[in-house]
Amino acid sequence: MTRAIQEFYESNPLMVSSPFGGVNGLNTALLESVFSTLEIDVHGRHILDVGCGRGFVRKYVEARGGTYTGMDLVLSGKGFPLVQGDAAHLPFPDASFDGVLCIDAFEHIPDGGAAAREFRRVLRGDGFMFLSAPSYGNVAGVVKWGCETFGGYAKDTWAPFRRWQPQELEQPLTGTRVRRLYGEAGFARIRRIGHGPEVGLGLFPWIDHPRMPEAIQFRLQRLAAWAGPGMARVWPGASLHGFWKMEP
Repeated sequence: MTRAIQEFYESNPLMVSSPFGGVNGLNTALLESVFSTLEIDVHGRHILDVGCGRGFVRKYVEARGGTYTGMDLVLSGKGFPLVQGDAAHLPFPDASFDGVLCIDAFEHIPDGGAAAREFRRVLRGDGFMFLSAPSYGNVAGVVKWGCETFGGYAKDTWAPFRRWQPQELEQPLTGTRVRRLYGEAGFARIRRIGHGPEVGLGLFPWIDHPRMPEAIQFRLQRLAAWAGPGMARVWPGASLHGFWKMEP
């Protein structure tokens, strides 16, 4: 399974992305907003970025006096500390980092429980874990189940972005599952916020269907952009992505 994931992202480099960016750089304004809301501070801290891709968060961390270590299955970055490895078997000593980032990679890890335990193991007692991951405890999750059961998609491959392009191991994470995995791993304080601009994809994933007419898609996106922030505050799981802060 790990090799299949590695080969998929080597062959599909444009899929190495998230709401924060990835292919064309970092959406710094969004990252700063999310970190401010979750009270995450990377100033002067030693940060591990698991599933780092091209290391698009590196400059953000280093500009604030922190040190950055990236780790991924695919060695696609250059010019920064990068380790090739498996999230379920991190090649670092206990209590090595002040913060661990896992930005839109957790859903692709075959054994999420083992990875969560490893994140806790390498984290210092006063450290933090930041997770960005899709949420399927909404309409998108129902559509995912239907497409993978009756719609021609293999299990754990459907996702509502990039025109419903099949993924490699896109697991149906929900808020309940994330809280359970990280709680069992030893994280005691867990907080999630939603992402307003993606409420449309979470509640009406047909917005990005390959047959959706662009004129209708545009209007739906504008409606979702208007209503999304308020809905995400009331129901974080309505948005396609959730942003999490976990502490021991």
